[in-house]
Amino acid sequence: MRRTKAEAMETRCAILDAAEVTFFQNGVSRTTLAMIAEAAKVTRGAIYFHFANKNALFEAMLERGRLPQECFVQLDDLIGAADPLDRIRANAVEALDFISTNARTQKILAIMLLRCEYVAEMEEMLVRLREADEEMLSVIRRAFQEAAQRGLMSGEWTAEAATTTLQCAMSGLITQWLRSGFGFDLVTTGRRMLQSLFESFRRTDEG
Repeated sequence: MRRTKAEAMETRCAILDAAEVTFFQNGVSRTTLAMIAEAAKVTRGAIYFHFANKNALFEAMLERGRLPQECFVQLDDLIGAADPLDRIRANAVEALDFISTNARTQKILAIMLLRCEYVAEMEEMLVRLREADEEMLSVIRRAFQEAAQRGLMSGEWTAEAATTTLQCAMSGLITQWLRSGFGFDLVTTGRRMLQSLFESFRRTDEG
């Protein structure tokens, strides 16, 4: 029995490994379960034993890695931090550091950002990703609101605008890094970008 469970888990992992490679090579919408089965050297029946359909397989692949929202670590630390702006920036840098050193997360991000066509069959997954995005952004927004209430934010920025700008900056940075084939140092470039951005967020004596 133990061997059977171990073999089943080995097969499941092989299918997920093959899905990562096949989704990355062909794009999600153009990848079929037959293609994944061939890459994993299993039958389609073996895939259906573990996953109800391609969406379920895609979701399991994401869960095995870490979503971008999960890379933004220690969200709970943002609320009530001594300096919310410093804490948000530190979390963003920690996220970049994790992404730069975790090969599986890199591949999953590349699939999501560069190889995933969110067509009708992916609508359910897209809704889930949007909900995860909003959960993360709501915490960041609250931290910016705390910073504003404490007089730390520049009057030129609202919490909503700062949250959206940070999201766009991080997304653009990571996407370009992946698109360039890791053509620059993600963490070094990200630190500089975040330093400049958060200097603009922070209130100075002049405003």
